[in-house]
Amino acid sequence: MMVIRWAAPFLLALLVNGLAQAEGVDDKQFDAIQKLGELNGVALNCHFLNETRRMKKALVLALPKRRQYGEAFDSTTNTAFLKFIETKAECPAEAAFSQQVDAAILVLESEFANQ
Repeated sequence: MMVIRWAAPFLLALLVNGLAQAEGVDDKQFDAIQKLGELNGVALNCHFLNETRRMKKALVLALPKRRQYGEAFDSTTNTAFLKFIETKAECPAEAAFSQQVDAAILVLESEFANQ
């Protein structure tokens, strides 16, 4: 049972990665989506709902309208959310976290500027 618990997120990440790559997104673009997903998992755990809204708005404005991009973000968010709980991580200071979100949004906008 433990193997399935750990294997499922890994396999889902591989599947989403394969879908994203098949749709023509390059590694830097995919990394930018994943970074926001990781931050979103933390934001949800720490109840930084304004940060969650900012990230989702940035994704909607920057990304082409393809289901695979949203799936990649959601999958990474779910994995980060569970990892945060399993590792009993502590919430960062909201101001510092907001700066991380700012930086990740700038990278996303830069990577998808020509889309």
